[in-house]
Amino acid sequence: MSIDNATTAAPATERELFINNEFVPNSTGEYVEVVDPATEKVFGRAAVASVADVDKAVAAARAAFDHGPWPRMTMQERAEILNRWTDELDKDVEAVTRLLVQETGIPVGQSQGGANTMQGITRYYTSLAADFPLVEERKGFTATASIEKVPVGVVAAIIPWNSPLGLAAFKLPQAMLAGCTVVMKPSEDTPLSAGYLGDAAVRAGIPEGVLNIVPALPEASAHLVSHPGVDKVSFTGSTAVGRSIAAGAAPTLKQLTLELGGKSAAVVLDDAPLDRLVYTMVPGVTNNNGAMCTVPSRLIVPAARHDEIVGALAEAFGTLKVGDPNAADTQVGPMITQRHYERVLEFLKSAEQEGGSFAVGGGKAPGLDEGYYVSPTIITGVKSSARVAQEEIFGPVLTVLTYETEEEAIALANDTEYGLNGAVFSADVDHALSVARRLDAGTVSINNGITIDITVPFGGFKQSGYGRELGPEGLDGYFHTKSVFLDGEPLITLS
Repeated sequence: MSIDNATTAAPATERELFINNEFVPNSTGEYVEVVDPATEKVFGRAAVASVADVDKAVAAARAAFDHGPWPRMTMQERAEILNRWTDELDKDVEAVTRLLVQETGIPVGQSQGGANTMQGITRYYTSLAADFPLVEERKGFTATASIEKVPVGVVAAIIPWNSPLGLAAFKLPQAMLAGCTVVMKPSEDTPLSAGYLGDAAVRAGIPEGVLNIVPALPEASAHLVSHPGVDKVSFTGSTAVGRSIAAGAAPTLKQLTLELGGKSAAVVLDDAPLDRLVYTMVPGVTNNNGAMCTVPSRLIVPAARHDEIVGALAEAFGTLKVGDPNAADTQVGPMITQRHYERVLEFLKSAEQEGGSFAVGGGKAPGLDEGYYVSPTIITGVKSSARVAQEEIFGPVLTVLTYETEEEAIALANDTEYGLNGAVFSADVDHALSVARRLDAGTVSINNGITIDITVPFGGFKQSGYGRELGPEGLDGYFHTKSVFLDGEPLITLS
């Protein structure tokens, strides 16, 4: 691995809480051990926040927002500091990449991308600073008003384990550029890599209290969500946890952005090119070890083409290199924890119990006695009601369903409580577009399993959540809209 402008220091495998620009001990002495999923061995530990520690982090963010310089700077001034932050993050890319591989089991090539995501997304947002419309003067029917965007306040950013820095980049740059202050809660399964965000914040001169990082277990996490000092919660994770966050935030009517689960459908029309389907669906299902909410994990194919399509995909799945995530040629690494590994295997067992069979894979990856490895798997022969066709597996698993008519294909695609992502494959792009517009999903790709562009809004329908991240819309979510009337007459005049 060669990474320009990066340090070669060993990754930091022990972290304290990051509050007010300092790494500080927690109040209880409680740590979580971090296990390398490739070796099943502990390699690091991180302090976890108590309720009292969460109070300290929120107090720091609150003080920085209410009394500090950050919200009172111009957006361009904040952009300049955030650009320095990205420059500092660049210096740690090699160490962060190595750490992400150990924390997540995601292969090194993909982890390197994750180590760079924060910088790329931050630079995109800072490029908007000079022209982003913060004030608009509007001449109404009875008065002239100044329509102004003002930062929401203190943001709780809650990040999942499957992309610890990549998904943090869907929240932190937008919140901080808008003038908000942040309490970030990484997953307790991946608590170490976030520490580098704090290191770089200090070196870049981000003011105290603007960014705070506190891994936490469920009790303290729930306290963060309900804390009266928090104005907005931005969460990426499961739908079940998203529901509990919405309930916890309700008493104080916090703003919410919830990017939740997915069980995305890829609809293959009769004329879909097989080579393009295989080329895009294999990485779409198996990248990130299959642990992505956007995975097109339900493939809906014409019954007449089932054997052709499944045969080609099974052949491609069978050639994937599964193994040591530190190896440059590895394409699929281990599941992140033993708990999650056992959950994925239980899904595969349920598929057999519901009448399914495996075109490829179906269990633990052969020849790998150490580590939480699952073979890339294709399931056929189940109904749309089967667990593996309805629930989010978060592993390298594809379920294939068949249809006879296009109307049936669309109905199958929408036969889920989720609505995050979708795909349509066809040689006729106009035809594919007409089908895409009928899918209940926040994002739909034509002839690609997953497409994400940082300039385009991202988010779900139905039980996949609400609010949008990325694009100008992602930045807009961290502002209140305030109207200031510049003139006008009294509503009632006294005679």
